[in-house]
Parts: sequence; structure tokens; C-alpha cells
Amino acid sequence: MARIREFLLQEVTRHGKTRYLFHRRPDGRRITIKGLPGEADFEARYNWLANGGDHREALKAASNDRRRRGFAPVTVADLSDHYFRFVDKEVERRSFSQYTAQHYARFTNKFVQGFGPVPLASIQPHQLERILDDWSGTDNAWNNALRPIKHMFRYAEKQWGLRPNPAKEIEKRKVVTQGFEPWEDRDIEAYFKTHMPGSNAHLAMRLLLEAAPRRADLVKLGPQNLIQVDDKMCLRFTPQKTQNKSAIPVTIPISDDLLADLKGIPSEQDTFLITSFGHSFTAAGFGNKLAQWRDEAGVRPTVATHGIRKSVGINMAENDATPYEIMAALGHSSPKVTKVYTEAADRRKLAAKATTKSTLTRLVSGHEE
Repeated sequence: MARIREFLLQEVTRHGKTRYLFHRRPDGRRITIKGLPGEADFEARYNWLANGGDHREALKAASNDRRRRGFAPVTVADLSDHYFRFVDKEVERRSFSQYTAQHYARFTNKFVQGFGPVPLASIQPHQLERILDDWSGTDNAWNNALRPIKHMFRYAEKQWGLRPNPAKEIEKRKVVTQGFEPWEDRDIEAYFKTHMPGSNAHLAMRLLLEAAPRRADLVKLGPQNLIQVDDKMCLRFTPQKTQNKSAIPVTIPISDDLLADLKGIPSEQDTFLITSFGHSFTAAGFGNKLAQWRDEAGVRPTVATHGIRKSVGINMAENDATPYEIMAALGHSSPKVTKVYTEAADRRKLAAKATTKSTLTRLVSGHEE
């Protein structure tokens, strides 16, 4: 067997056929390369193996063997196989939403693609922080990437005894934000001056103002969500965000005007709102469409779909709705979330009272009374 290149052996088999084997001395695996030296596919395969591909193939083979034998994961790639199956089962059990699983998969897949062969035991917290820095342009983005990575390593710690957990001590970054900007009365008035009854734009805003659903719930609302409660017609739906937790439905009475709009929708429509192609909106698609309708009405570009929900919550609080009333109307699973709206309303009320108690405006006329 002749070595004709640094990592290449030429062998003549007992049947008289010549074959070529990649071999990294002194004890590397011998890997057959199909074709002949000089051919494009042959050279591409040789170069890939020479640049570390043989090590990656060895790790993959060892990973497959460990998985077949039921051994604990050793590399990131090993862990990913177990972790993704675990997440799929959690979705089936409804303890994990499909939306969250897809969000987590974007980051965990990216991590596995870049670090699959890396031994789990060798990963350090500072290395994970550098990876998160590379992925993220803002603190919010950093936190969004951290959650799925922590979830995967927490699974490795609980299910496979990974010690230490390199993601355990990494903390979320503090983000100071007021959240989504609420729509003001002038914004809503301008919107309705442009979008008349009978239009998708008008109906969408009526639904948002009366039922205050998140956009993921709004796009699914249809005739099946209309129910009679005593002598009042209501919309009933289970928010997607809480369906795997509390799964408590929201039941909202609707006005006669909105009911009249909804009754005018063809019975064959599955959802109240449809695209120009006759299909139901996706959540993201509706967000883009509302932005278009907003711009057509000359409304401030800084407000978006979720800001309407925030406006509804604040308005309820300003009109003396209790935190638990708001919690029931908006489908919150915890009073902690509702507090955002009640605090905003309280601040407005306190500010209004405070300004009436200031005497400095008396100085405008040039003398103090």
C-alpha cells in the first residue's frame, strides 16, 4: 500500500482493483474516497477530510453508536438529538407551545450547526456569552437568544446529569423599555375616518377594540367563536399564549354594531378576516397589513397591533375596572401582567390631579393672586 500524498494511500485489492483511502497518521481511520485523484469530486472530498472532516465523521459515528446504546450525550450534536425529541414530546403533551418550540429551534439549530462536534464538558460560560454577543445586536435580542440556550442546557443537566451547566449562571440583561406604545384617541379617530364600515381594516379595528385579542388569536377568530350567553352575543376564545398553561377561555360581550358587521361575513369563511387572496391571515401577515392600514390613515408609525391591546387595558383601568376584571377581559394568566395597564392608568390620573394643585400657572398674568 503506497502513500501517494500526505493523507492519501493507494491500494490494490485482491481482486486487482485500485482504490484510494484517506489516512491521517499515525492511527487515523482509513476512509475510502470514490473516484480518481484529480477529479473534482475526489479532490473536494479529500480537501474536506484533510481540513478536519475525518474528525467530524468520527465524532458523528461515535455519537450514533452512543445513541444506539443509550449512553449519555457527550457532544453538542449528541445532546441535540435527545433535546429535539424531548421538545417534540413536550409539544405533544401541550406543555410547550408550537410557537415557542419554533422560536427555540431557530437558536438551538444555529448553535448545533456551529458547535456540533464540541464536547459538552468543555463548554465554558464565557464562551456561551461570546456566542450570544455575536448573535445579538441589542440586549433584547441577547435575552431572546439566551432563553433557548438555557433551556437546552437545563434539559442536559436534569435529564443527563451535565455538570456544571455552563448556561446556568448567565443572567438576562436588564432592558429598560416602556413596551408597546399605546394608541391615543386621536390615532383611533384618524384610523376610522379613513377606513369605513364594510372594509377589512374597519372590522379588524373593531375586533381589536372590543375583544382586545393578540394578533395570533385575532387571525383565528371566526363564526365558531360566537356564542350566546344569556341574552348577549359574545366572542369566546382561548388565547394561544396561555392554552398550554391555564387554558382558561376569554368570553367578551360584543356590541350590536360589531355583531351586525360579523353577520355580514359569508358563512363559508373560516375566519372573520381574510386576505385579498381569500385565505386567513398569519399573525405576522396581519401585523404587516395593519401597519399598511395605519399608514394609509396617517397614524403615527410608532404604534402597532399590540399597542391597541395596551390602549384597551389602560382605558379600562382609567374607567375604574379592577385588576381582576382587566385580567379576565384580556386573558392574562397572572395579575403581574395586568399591573402594566393599571399602573399606566394610575400615573395618568395622579398626573391630572397633581396639575390641578399647582399654583404656578397663576404667575402667567404677571401677578400672584
